[in-house]
Amino acid sequence: MPNVTLLQILRKELAQASLLAIAYFIAAYVAVTYTRVGGGVALLWFATPLLAVDLRYRPERSWTLRLVGCAIASALATTIHGLGLQVALPFALLGVAEGAAIAWLMRRVEPTPRHLTSLRELGLLLLVAGLAVPAATALPAGLLAHGAADLPVWRNAFNWFVAHSLGTLTVMPIVKLVIGGDVTAWSKAVRRRELYELAALTTLHVTVAVLVFAQTQLPLLFVPLLPLMLMVFRFGRLGAALALLLLTIIGSVCTARGLGPVAMPELSAGGRIQLIELYLAVATLMALPAATELKRRKILFSEVQEQAALHKIITDRSGDIIMAVTADGRISFVSPSLMKIAGFAPEAVVGKLAREIVSPEDVEQIVDAHRRAMLSPDQTIIFEFRAMKASGEMAWFESHACAISDEHGQASGTVNVVREVSRRKAVELDLARAAATDALTGLPNRRGLEIARERLAQAGKPGQQFLALFDIDRFKAVNDTFGVSVA
Repeated sequence: MPNVTLLQILRKELAQASLLAIAYFIAAYVAVTYTRVGGGVALLWFATPLLAVDLRYRPERSWTLRLVGCAIASALATTIHGLGLQVALPFALLGVAEGAAIAWLMRRVEPTPRHLTSLRELGLLLLVAGLAVPAATALPAGLLAHGAADLPVWRNAFNWFVAHSLGTLTVMPIVKLVIGGDVTAWSKAVRRRELYELAALTTLHVTVAVLVFAQTQLPLLFVPLLPLMLMVFRFGRLGAALALLLLTIIGSVCTARGLGPVAMPELSAGGRIQLIELYLAVATLMALPAATELKRRKILFSEVQEQAALHKIITDRSGDIIMAVTADGRISFVSPSLMKIAGFAPEAVVGKLAREIVSPEDVEQIVDAHRRAMLSPDQTIIFEFRAMKASGEMAWFESHACAISDEHGQASGTVNVVREVSRRKAVELDLARAAATDALTGLPNRRGLEIARERLAQAGKPGQQFLALFDIDRFKAVNDTFGVSVA
């Protein structure tokens, strides 16, 4: 049974590697056939992102078969054009090394693969796949071109860098979304109206791009950017990736055939392709950041909606009072349970300072607790206070306060979970009285006398006052005998 399972795994790996190699061959063949000018390197290259994204989602132990397959495909595509195996093989090894390097670095800087959901992720993609790796492989490519056909090193190095950077940034997003399952998930959840809208916008985008790049009279390069951004704002990352891919294919094919707004007589074929590369790079840098930011905001909006729904359920069904207090101590929100517990409607206290609704004796305490909660966002401050109910009864409450942070991480107020503890305080008072009096006679016991002694000691301090009441049986006789009369 284990042998059968292993055989099945090998067959699956071989089938996937074969499909990847075929796709790599097609991309490499088209690039070498239509964008290679003057015998140098191809000026547009879309094969690397196919390999890089595939490896990004595979365990490294399964890379070997895919790298070998893509190297053979690349060498075959180059050899068909008569360059010979001695030239094709080094370029093939350099190309697959580039794809492997992008995948390896992306796994290191971002262990969990994401699909353009944050500007940080987009920045990493631009840095690794759009700059670092193409720059590292550019000089070896220029040296290979020089050794093979005595071509200028730096010109071919620059062409390699631009072609591989642009090709990777243009194709990699759509491949990431397909392999990552985003396209499949979207197709399952999409509504028919949205599908029709995507089809209509895609048709508009293709039509405008064909009309612009099929003519050579008018400089209308800016016109395709309008449907491009419409697809970005309506369909986010998927719209951006699809629109950029279509624009790249149409613009590149037409330009390679001498058509389009950049087909100026004074420009060479290589110059025209480099100009369209610059145009596509600008379009990519316009669309991808906008799509990524829209996705980030959509995620944040969904989280806010979820939190709002959860907050509503908690506040509506909680038996405690939930209260939000701003940094200056003003009540900004109170849950409906205030009516049940204290007899006040929430609207009666919202907008008031918290100190206005508590007993004057506890104002200093709640102000200090609010300040400590603001200064210690990671802690929950517990304090007690007295407040008047709507019935006129003075009741005890216990509050658990925690700071609320704004988008900059600064404390902007506190949220308080408040519950009435009047019964508990009454029990505590009864227990304190029982602990300080004799159960048989009701007279103060030793503990009660110690408390009285502490009160008397405090009364001797400046600013301290103390009132003592004593109940003595037949005190009149004592007073008549030992008292002092005042004339």
